[in-house]
Amino acid sequence: MNGLPGFLSWREDGTPLSLMAFTVVDGRIAAVTTVTDPARLASADLPDPG
Repeated sequence: MNGLPGFLSWREDGTPLSLMAFTVVDGRIAAVTTVTDPARLASADLPDPG
């Protein structure tokens, strides 16, 4: 998300379930941002799950 390393999970119907973005500083994870709001996920520019 926004160019940060992350993890995206999808529901079986192909809609996004959650997104975790990691801020890395000096090779270590310094912050984790989690998005689970369906409206925010629907408006995000996400890759196709297929």
